[in-house]
Amino acid sequence: MRRHLADCPECQAEYTSFVGVKRIMDIGLVGAPMPEPAPPKKRFPAVKKRFPALKPLRRRLVLGTAGGLAVLALLGGGYAMGQHRTPARAPASTALPAVTQSGVTAQISYESRGWGTWVDAKMSGAPTHTVCTLFVYDKQQNKFQLSSWKSVGKQIDIPAATNLTPDQIDHFEVRVDDHGYDISVPMGS
Repeated sequence: MRRHLADCPECQAEYTSFVGVKRIMDIGLVGAPMPEPAPPKKRFPAVKKRFPALKPLRRRLVLGTAGGLAVLALLGGGYAMGQHRTPARAPASTALPAVTQSGVTAQISYESRGWGTWVDAKMSGAPTHTVCTLFVYDKQQNKFQLSSWKSVGKQIDIPAATNLTPDQIDHFEVRVDDHGYDISVPMGS
């Protein structure tokens, strides 16, 4: 840099213009306390003790790779454990006979699942904007609400679920509000 400064008139002029500023700073800062730089934070001191020769970037790459391999091993082991299960059968859906009352038809289908029962109700014939509610009754005649909807004037599918198993269910009931009738769908004979 000194050689360039000796050969370049533009840089010499620039340097000369800063000499005055340097003198002012030297005079103004003489005797002023200088702040000490903060010591750098130590990251991963245990790793540095075990691997002192590793540079920071290399250390991060090694630790990241080791962590990634550990995660892959856990995921692979979980996947392999899941492959030893017997293949699941698709649950068979059971359709109950459709029940019609005052022009409103309810068709209930259900599937037994490990956690309870999946229910699919189909409703048709209810007047538009009528609020309908699907209930399930257990063998002790305890009532549980599964779903509620507003009729749209055409057939509508209503998915629902209950934690009751099919052998615990006595019947389903659809209440059609403001029309004074309920549609009861028995589980069968």
